[in-house]
Parts: sequence; C-alpha cells; structure tokens
Amino acid sequence: MSVLKPRFLAVALVTALGLSVGACATNPATGQRQLATIMSPAQEAQAGAEAHPKILEAYGGAYADQAFGAYVAGVTARIARTTNQPNAPYRVTVLDSPVINAFALPGGYVYVTRGLASLANDEAELASVIGHEIGHVAARHSAQRHTAAVGTTLLGAVLGAVVGSDVVSQAIGLGGQGFLASYSRDQEHEADMLGARYLAAAGYDAYAAADFLASMNAQDALEAKIRNVQRDTGQTNWLATHPATPARVQAVTAQAQQAGLRPGEGERRRDAYLSAIDGLIYGDNPKQGIVRDRLFIHPDLRFSFEAPPRYIISNSPAAVGVQGPDRTIAKFDMGTKASGQEIGAYLQAWAKGVRLGTLERFTVNGMNAATAPTTIGDYNARLVAIEFAPERVARFILGTLPQTGERYTGDLQKLVMSFRKISASEAGKVKPLRIRIVTAKQGDTVVSLAKRMVFTDHQVDRFRVLNGLEANEGVRAGARYKIVAE
Repeated sequence: MSVLKPRFLAVALVTALGLSVGACATNPATGQRQLATIMSPAQEAQAGAEAHPKILEAYGGAYADQAFGAYVAGVTARIARTTNQPNAPYRVTVLDSPVINAFALPGGYVYVTRGLASLANDEAELASVIGHEIGHVAARHSAQRHTAAVGTTLLGAVLGAVVGSDVVSQAIGLGGQGFLASYSRDQEHEADMLGARYLAAAGYDAYAAADFLASMNAQDALEAKIRNVQRDTGQTNWLATHPATPARVQAVTAQAQQAGLRPGEGERRRDAYLSAIDGLIYGDNPKQGIVRDRLFIHPDLRFSFEAPPRYIISNSPAAVGVQGPDRTIAKFDMGTKASGQEIGAYLQAWAKGVRLGTLERFTVNGMNAATAPTTIGDYNARLVAIEFAPERVARFILGTLPQTGERYTGDLQKLVMSFRKISASEAGKVKPLRIRIVTAKQGDTVVSLAKRMVFTDHQVDRFRVLNGLEANEGVRAGARYKIVAE
C-alpha cells in the first residue's frame, strides 16, 4: 500500500472515440472476416497512451531493474517479430507488483508483473504469456469490444457500488487484481491460437503455455489450501482476465499437437531465465508495505497489523485486502482528516451515503477509534476509523456474510486490535524478500530446499508450486531451483 491516495480507479480505455459501424473487414492477425466496428489504429494508440500512466499508478510503477526490464523487452521483441506486424513498436514495462498478471493495451503497450515473472520457470513460459497478450493486440480485441474497463476487483465484485458513497467506492478499490475486463471466450481462444503460433515461430517449446497455466492452477489451489477454503475451480486467472481451467490447459496442449509439434522441440532457456530473475523482489516492495505470512508492515509509515490464522493478506498501491474463510473479507487503507476533527465525526463523514448503525468509540493500542455497523451489498459490514496521527486515519472495512452469523466477528476484532505503531528500529529491520536461485546438491530433497524458504507454513507446497514440480516429483542434483529468502 502506498501513501495516502486510496481511491477507486475506474478508467475507460476506449470511450467516446467515434466508433463507426461498417460492413465486414478482414482481421490482419487471423485472416478472419469480422464486423468493421473497430477503432482506427491511431485511436487505439491514443487509448493505450492515455491508460499507461494510470496502469503505472495502480500497479506500483515500473520495477526499477533495468537489466531485467531489458531482458523482458528482448523476449517481447522475439515474439513480436513473428506477428503480422513484425516492425510494430512495442513498449514493454515490468510492473513493480506481486500480483500475477500480464496484459497488453492498444498501441503496443505490454505489461508483465514481477509476480508473474516469479512464477514462470523458464523463458518459454514467459514468452507464452507475452505471446497470448500480443495476440489480443494483433487481433484488435480491445477495439472489437469497444471498451476495456479498469479496476474490477474482489470487493468491487462482491460488495457492488452505491452511488454517491465514498466508503463503498473506496471498498471497490481493493485490488488492482483483474485489471482489464474479461475478453470473450472466442477472443481468449483466438489469443491462445495466435500465442501458440507466435511461440512456435519464435523457436520456443510450444508446450510452455500449458506448463505455465498448470502453475497458475497450482498457485490457486495452494492459496485455497492456505486459507482452508474450497477452491473455486470456475474462477478466473491471470488474475481476473484469463480463465485458466484444466480444460484450457488441454486446449493449448491440443493446439501444439495439431501443429505437429512435440514437447522439447523448441527452446525453453531455463538457465538463462533463472539467472535473469535471481534477486528479483518477491512479494511486496517495502516502499508500499510488505506482507510477512499473516503480518502486514509498512516501514515508511511505521505501522503493522496481523491477520488471524487461515486469512491471507494481499497488498496493492491503493489498499490492503484480507481474505478469510466463507468469503470473510477486510480492506485497509489510510485517509486524511482535519486536525482536531473528532474520530467519530470523521467516520460519519467518511461513510456519507451509507446508513450506519450505532456509533461506538474505543481505543486501539492507545489511539482513539470509532466503529459502526452497516450493510454493503450482500455483506454485514463494519467500518472502523483509527486516529493514527492528528491528520491521518487508519481505516478498516470489514465484511461477513449473513449466514455465518457471529462466527468470524472475533477474528475481525483481533485484526483491528492488532493495529499498532512500530518503532524506527523495527522499521529499519524490514527488508524485501527476493527470488534466490540455488543449485541442488547430492542428497538434497524437496524438503531440504523448502526449509531454506522464509515461510513458516506450507514450505514444501510453496516450493513445489514456485518451481512447477508435480506432487511426487523430486529435485535433481546439479539442477537449479527457486527459493524465497532475504
């Protein structure tokens, strides 16, 4: 979470651009006939250019590692040379975000998060993702859809919007996950087809796409296991934009088989890729606050709080989200108030447009606080405001489903009451986690390498998912693997 600009980011990438409805035209990437209800290339470029700074804001800016940025740009150029527009300009940005995502905007803007780079296990897997996204651009899918909405997030989906309500609009701005509206099923299939074509034409192993999608599925399953909840196999992935179901893994595998390709025929460039990501920041950048297991620490603003067991914390530049069992949720951010404004009065102003229950005042580790219940969408919600400083407020929005009764009330109370200020000494000890590449020695096992990870829970599961290892697959002496360490 960055400093004090928690706000709902909703940007129409393509709006009021004078779209004209024509007859039919041939799509330059696919050769298929389609309705000519698309923007001009100049309008697409304008839309991408206008969205670019907003993308950077929502994803924590560009990752400050020029060498890795140049590496990703090189992979993108290799893929782009195989498209129908090999000389088209592409602007590649590695985003400083732990969210696992990649996307491309009209005008050749290509984005890869370092979170996605951490999950990929070789250059071919990264190239498969980039190829899919370039496929969307080459096929002009954004233009066909007319708009690509930014900002669909977990809380936006489950809480809904209340017109004129500041508190709900702030709740919607939880994630930065699911940044672009979903493409249609046909468009996803088309991008898969184009991406597989580009991957093979660039000399990569065409089966890399299926391997990366399998890793995405494994990551989702691990997160559900950590939270001890039933996994929603119908959810979308690559986060809110690309469905990564087992059926899709089978589909991209079938595309490679139909092309007459066999696994291992193309390049994977695993060693080169692992060398490129060695030292990559994993998880949060301390400048935006970091997550350590169930603890969130912001060393710059000097505060921390802890989530209960079975809850997962996710961080974004706008806010911090907490997800728990039975769709229990919480959202944290910070706001500003007038010096001298009483905290209860602040909460009522913050909640303008939302009907509140009885307002209560209390203290959190010596700080004045106020809370009140309300209802937001399907949720029984509670707002909490804590006077962190004379002009700064820490804010929680808590939500439980009615059918859970009071089952998770105690958990959420503990979450709020764990909020505290930290000393300069504590803040100075906070260091980013990084991907470290290690070589397995004779006698090493999955367990022995997993123990070198910083995590205190699910070490083996995390190691397997991070390295794309199957349930019973071991490590090989002399092979290189990813771990997470300081």
